[in-house]
Amino acid sequence: MAFSRTLKQAGLIALTFILTSVCSVLHAATVTAKLDRTSAVVGETVTLVLQTTDTDQSLEADLSALEADFDVLNRRSETQMSFVNGRQSASVRLVVTLEPKRAGELVIPALKFPGASSSPLVLNVSAAPELAPGEAEPVFIEVEIQPEGGPHYVLSQIGLTVRIFYQANLTEAAINPPAPDQATVRLLDEVPYQSDRNGERYRVLERRYAIFPERSGTLTIPAMQLTGRLIERPSDRLWQPTVRGRRVRVESAPLTLEISPRPAEYTGDYWLPARRIMLSQQISDNEDLRVGEPVTRTVILDAVGLEENMLEEPAWPQIPATRIYPDQPQGISRDDGQWVLGHKEFRYAVVPEQAGELVLPELRLDWWDTVANKQRTAVLPEHRVTVLPSELNQAPGMMPLPPAVIADASQASPDTRSADSARIWQVATGAFALLWLLTLFFYFRRGSGGAALAVPNGQVPPDEQALLKGIRRACQKGDASSARKDLSHWIRSHAPRNLRGSMRDFGSACGEPTLQAAIAELDVYGFGQDSPAGWKGDELWSAFKRWQKQQGARRPARTADQPDLYPD
Repeated sequence: MAFSRTLKQAGLIALTFILTSVCSVLHAATVTAKLDRTSAVVGETVTLVLQTTDTDQSLEADLSALEADFDVLNRRSETQMSFVNGRQSASVRLVVTLEPKRAGELVIPALKFPGASSSPLVLNVSAAPELAPGEAEPVFIEVEIQPEGGPHYVLSQIGLTVRIFYQANLTEAAINPPAPDQATVRLLDEVPYQSDRNGERYRVLERRYAIFPERSGTLTIPAMQLTGRLIERPSDRLWQPTVRGRRVRVESAPLTLEISPRPAEYTGDYWLPARRIMLSQQISDNEDLRVGEPVTRTVILDAVGLEENMLEEPAWPQIPATRIYPDQPQGISRDDGQWVLGHKEFRYAVVPEQAGELVLPELRLDWWDTVANKQRTAVLPEHRVTVLPSELNQAPGMMPLPPAVIADASQASPDTRSADSARIWQVATGAFALLWLLTLFFYFRRGSGGAALAVPNGQVPPDEQALLKGIRRACQKGDASSARKDLSHWIRSHAPRNLRGSMRDFGSACGEPTLQAAIAELDVYGFGQDSPAGWKGDELWSAFKRWQKQQGARRPARTADQPDLYPD
C-alpha cells in the first residue's frame, strides 16, 4: 500500500511537470509574424506585422538580422482593444516597413523577443520591370544652362533651369539641389505646369537657380538625383491599400562649364560682370541752401545679374571748399524669377563752405556687359545747386528804393520837393510822438504786471521748449543725427539774432571754445542715420547749458516766480 501511494504521488508530480512545460512552450509561441503579401518587386515595400495577444509581452526586438536583405524604412507599435460577447480582448502589434535590396527568395528569420520568438517567413522578390522599346519613361530630368554657349565669367550669374517630368502615379518625390564646388547657389523660382512629351502627359516641376562661380577654370555641376515611389497597380485590381509603390531613382546629366577670368582688356577699378547696370540719383530739397547747410545726394545703383553685396561704390572726384559725409550703404537683392536684381543706395551729405554754385560732380562706373561681351560705363550726370551766404555773415542794410521812385524824386520841382519835405517831417514827428506814448504805456504796464510781453511768466515758447528737450534727449542717448537736426532748428529760430545761421557759424561766433569744439564734433558725426559709438552727447549738452547760463547772466534778472528758461 505504501509503495502504491508513493507511486501515485510520483505520477502526479511528473504530470504537473509535463503540464507546466507544455504551458511554458505555448506561452513562448504567442508572437506571430505575418507579411502583407508573399511576392514583391525590387524597389517595392512590404509590411511585416508582429503580433501578440499578451499585453505583458514586450515586442522590442533586434532587427539587425533583417538588414542583410532589406532596408528597414519604418517601425511603429500599435495596441488594439475589442469587446466580444461581453469579454474584453487586446492585441499588441509591431509594424515594420521593409524594402527588398535584391531579387530572389528572401528569408525573414525568426526574431527573438523577451520570452518569445516569431516564425521565419519567405518573400519572393522579382526584378524591376524594364521599359519596352519606345516606351516613355515615367520619370526623367532635364537641365538647361543660360547663357547656353557662354562665355561664363567669374562672379557673373549663370542661369540653371531644372525640369522634373513625372507621371501622376509618382509619390514621395525628392530631388537634391545643385551643389557645385567653389560657387554659390540661389533658388530663384519654382513653377509647376503640365507638358506633353512623345504623346505622354507629364506633370512638370521647373526650378530656376542662379549660380555665381567664385573661381575661374573648370566648374562641375554634379548630377542631381530624384527619388520617389511609382505606384503600379495591376489591371485586375483597382485598390491596393498596403502598397506604397516601387522606389525609383533617376539622375540628371552632370554639367561641366569653363569659367573665364576677368578679361585683360577690362580697365575698370572693380570687376562688375552683369547683364545691365544703371545709375540714378535723388537730391534733397535744396531751396535756400546756405553755406554750412547740407544737401543730400543719394546715388542709386541697380544691376541685373549681380547681388547687392557685389556692387561697388562709384568714386567721387575732389570738390573744392566742400565737405562730404558718406552714410552707411543700404542694399537688397531680389529677382524676377530668372535673373538676380541687385539694388544698392549710397547716401552722402554734402556741405558747401562758400557761397556760389555747388557742383555735385558727374560719377562714372565701369562694368562688363556679359550679353554683348564688352566693357561699358554707366554715367551719372552732374547736378548744380545755388548756395546762398550764411545768414550769420549778412550785415543788415537798408532796403533800396525802387528805380521808379528814385527817378520821380530827381525830376520833381524845387517847390514840390519842399512841400513834400515838410509833409515828411510832419509825419515823422507824429510817428515819434506815437512811439513815445506807446513806450510809456508798455513801461507802466510792465512795472505793474511783472510779465514778459510775448510769453506769460517768462516761460520758454512751446516750440522752443520742445526743441530744447529734444536736444537734451538726443545728447543723453548719443543720437548725433537727431541732436544735429534739433540744434540746427533751434539756432535758426530761437538763437540770438546776431548768431542765427548755420550750426557751424553759430559755433564759431558763440564765444565759448568748449561749445565750439562740441559743435564741430557733432558736425562731423551728425549726418548719418546710425549714430557712431564714439560720439559723446553729454559734453555737447553740458557746454550748451553753460553758454545758456552765461547768456542769461547778461540779461535782466528774473523775478522769483519766473522759472529757469533752460531747465536741466
